Amino acid sequence: MGNVTTLRVVLALVLAACVIGVLNSTAEREEFTIRIAFLASQDDEDYIGAMAFKQSVEAALPGRVRVRIYPSGQYCGNERECIEGMQSGILEAHQTTLGGLASLYGAAQVLDLPYAFSDDDVAECVLDSRMIQAMGEEILASGLGLRLMAVGNTGGWRSFGMTQTRITSVRDLEGRRIRTLPSAQEQQMVRALGASPIALPWSEVYAALSAGLLDGVKNSVQDIAGMKLDDHVRFLFVDRHAYMASLWWISEPAWRQMPPELQAAVEVGFQELEAATRRAAKEREAPAMRQFLARGGTADVATPAQRAELKQATAGLRGWYAKTYGERWLHEFDAAVADCEARVALAAPGGTT
Repeated sequence: MGNVTTLRVVLALVLAACVIGVLNSTAEREEFTIRIAFLASQDDEDYIGAMAFKQSVEAALPGRVRVRIYPSGQYCGNERECIEGMQSGILEAHQTTLGGLASLYGAAQVLDLPYAFSDDDVAECVLDSRMIQAMGEEILASGLGLRLMAVGNTGGWRSFGMTQTRITSVRDLEGRRIRTLPSAQEQQMVRALGASPIALPWSEVYAALSAGLLDGVKNSVQDIAGMKLDDHVRFLFVDRHAYMASLWWISEPAWRQMPPELQAAVEVGFQELEAATRRAAKEREAPAMRQFLARGGTADVATPAQRAELKQATAGLRGWYAKTYGERWLHEFDAAVADCEARVALAAPGGTT
């Protein structure tokens, strides 16, 4: 009986060694690894985009490259750690919001000026414009070690979600504690509406709502439903004050180490990622709204008059931006918006050429 047991153990060890050998030989065949990390969960547009990137790049160079995805802060626990990882070259790809980028390049917040975009078509047109390319080139030239590869969407549109207050006018926001990103411009916006900005990491928002430390958030219904914030957020005021742009970066030190064929595959992969996140943001909005309403939430879509009132109340942010970061990007942004509005109008049914 002892001999039989010994033989089984030996066979098991031989089998394990064979499996390990196969795995190692597979890993050896892969010349390159691209790590893509972000703070959002797997139930997010960022993850959908990362999967599209992975499938595209690995299919373009089969057996030569492996893309590893690290959601939910698994690779780096906060924005600073992720960016430092890219700057050192130990992390190849990462995503930031405009607010997350603000600490490194505050001028990018021009894209977050409230009520600047009328709809998805105009927003996407601006984000595909030469202005964004020029901003990315300036960020790269500044020595930050970040190369802008794509601008997707991470949640749709920001609106106000409140725990106890139904918003009908600016007065209803007075004195309310609203969560913001650590973005000076977002905080200025909240103050302009008479509320108090509370800058918190995304991972801490649910606990803050549970503890009654917040009266509301500036997020999309997708994010509110996806993170179960509707356990506490009961009133949604759909004013769509900001498009939730998602900026995707590649580490410049890592980029320089890539051969031309890998760089080409990565560029195509980011195009797939960009399209996937924008598409997902639109497709997920209606189901998320149904979920929010089914759980007892109340949603009010801002009327043109209400949106105009809020836009007027926050108009001073343009002056604040110009004083803080200069007028160059403000002028370029205005020109891009005007050009895109004209393009979208021409492309609409009944538009003239």
